[in-house]
Amino acid sequence: MQREALIELDRVSKRFGRRVALDSFSLSITRGSVVGLLGPNGAGKTTVLSVVAGLARATEGTVLWRGRPVASPFPSELRRSMGVVTQETALYDELTVRQNLRYAADLFGVRDRDGRVAELLQLFGLADRARDRVGALSGGLQRRLALARALLHDPDFLILDEPTLGVDVEARHALWGHVRWLRRTGKTVLISTNHLDEAEALCDRIVVLRNGSRLTEGPAAELLARTGRCIEIDCLDGAALPLRDRIAQLPGVTKIDATEVALTVHVANGSSTHAVTDTALLDEQVASVRVRAPDMVEVFQSLAEARDGGD
Repeated sequence: MQREALIELDRVSKRFGRRVALDSFSLSITRGSVVGLLGPNGAGKTTVLSVVAGLARATEGTVLWRGRPVASPFPSELRRSMGVVTQETALYDELTVRQNLRYAADLFGVRDRDGRVAELLQLFGLADRARDRVGALSGGLQRRLALARALLHDPDFLILDEPTLGVDVEARHALWGHVRWLRRTGKTVLISTNHLDEAEALCDRIVVLRNGSRLTEGPAAELLARTGRCIEIDCLDGAALPLRDRIAQLPGVTKIDATEVALTVHVANGSSTHAVTDTALLDEQVASVRVRAPDMVEVFQSLAEARDGGD
């Protein structure tokens, strides 16, 4: 049974003067799903989130909520159905953790304010920091607090703009855990990120943007499969370039990035990596060989090249 679309963008464009931030962009987000927006800085991710949240008015096109067109600014009932975490956490540094949550709860008219604040402090591991000034917290803890604040009024739909920006690895994985919890509780989440591993870990579906337009979309595993595999080869000084010429002739090799001491060989989806690894390992000038999945930049470049080649 197909799930209901909670919010949709239908051929939305957004211009700032002469700059086109979104170009006839469409998106459908079904209830209970986690959708990721992936792309480099300037691709249009934050603009999409702003239009979806009602913070920016579309220049052209239509925004639909549960199948009905809505215009910015959104009505209060719709805004109460959303929780938003922007790149800038916009917390009050001079107030304590608890005071920040109490203040936000009052703005949203949350019933049993203190009980709800205590619940979220516990849930996000902030109970022992409740009396600390927010300005004294680490970036990771501030991100946790911003997410807790967005959940105070129990919204159906969460919008997260690069929620792990500027935090360390431990804090990043803690925040991932909270987003997974949101998925398990049936919340709908739209998240933007620059990191493929983050999108892969959290999202049911990924929409890849380039220059304000959709490049492609699909589950993370499908996007990775389209890109193939990468083989990193470390060589002794000056040995990489001669090896590159031999490997370039092997089946399945689509691209080689080379320096004098290293090669990154891209092998197409469905092609074996063995020919490349065997050739490299037989070369006495090779120090190490490693096969890995492509990173976000490599996936984006591969998808862009495939699209441009098909135009």
